[in-house]
Amino acid sequence: MMRASCVARSSAISASPEWRLGNGAERRGTTKGLRGCYPRGRAPEVPMAAAHPIVVRRPVFELDEQVPHYWFDGDPFATHYLNALSSVFPDGEAFFVRSVQQYRDRIEDPELRKAIQGFSAQEGQHSRQHDRHLKLLQQQGYSAIESTNDVMRKVLEWNLRRFPRLSLASTAALEHLTAILARRLLSDRERWIEPMDPRMAQLWEWHALEEAEHKAVAFDVLMQVAPGLGLRRWSLTLNTFGVFIEMLVRTGYMLWKDGVFFRRSTWASGWRFLFGERGFLRGLGPDFRSWYRRDFHPDQQDDGPLIEAGRARLAMQLAS
Repeated sequence: MMRASCVARSSAISASPEWRLGNGAERRGTTKGLRGCYPRGRAPEVPMAAAHPIVVRRPVFELDEQVPHYWFDGDPFATHYLNALSSVFPDGEAFFVRSVQQYRDRIEDPELRKAIQGFSAQEGQHSRQHDRHLKLLQQQGYSAIESTNDVMRKVLEWNLRRFPRLSLASTAALEHLTAILARRLLSDRERWIEPMDPRMAQLWEWHALEEAEHKAVAFDVLMQVAPGLGLRRWSLTLNTFGVFIEMLVRTGYMLWKDGVFFRRSTWASGWRFLFGERGFLRGLGPDFRSWYRRDFHPDQQDDGPLIEAGRARLAMQLAS
């Protein structure tokens, strides 16, 4: 458990103009007052950044049978890889919310408590909207996904009961991964958003924007509850391996159901999509490895310009 003095310093700093968290606020300057909250007293250097409040939106997307079967550029592998990612969100996001909320009463910083509320509301909306996409996948004949999710749900619930700190660390680690992927989508719309069917493009761009807005909340809670470097590093290693395997299994299942699993062209396309020039996972190493630094903090990567541009686009889309 983090020392009481560390919590007190966190609250004092967050009340100051130099360090703010959550709705309508910003993280600026350094965290010198939090030295004792980080391994070996090393707190992260956080760059100056504009305020980026956690905005709770309740959009309605037209996710129905009119969405093309291969909605990403007509490509089976690319579509199903993103389908696989989307299919874990309904239960995954609910797990994120519960893992953070179970420690809310131990957070003394009012701004961080406020940020937890915004985080939970956004993640709840993500779960609901991707559940609608999941139902569309079931209508398309991918029935095993729901049974797989039933097993995953039970495993996550067991983890929450037995290993609450590991669950929180896993949430912070997975939020790091989703923030990286969100940055990838928002920073190269020509490559990743424009090839999507417009209905799916709205869903993914909205989700990416909100992941960027609340990317540091789970990490900040983890640093107040269990700031140990070993747990943080282990959680990312474990969850990265698990997510990578899960995505391949789910993608492979949907490709098999479509009868294209054994086609050489399917996997050639998949390699290009993931690892080719401007591939989905290519070049993410530096951002990924930053998590392992002792002085890491999510806001060291300033996503402000991407967030502002994304908000403007989303406002126009939702108004039309």
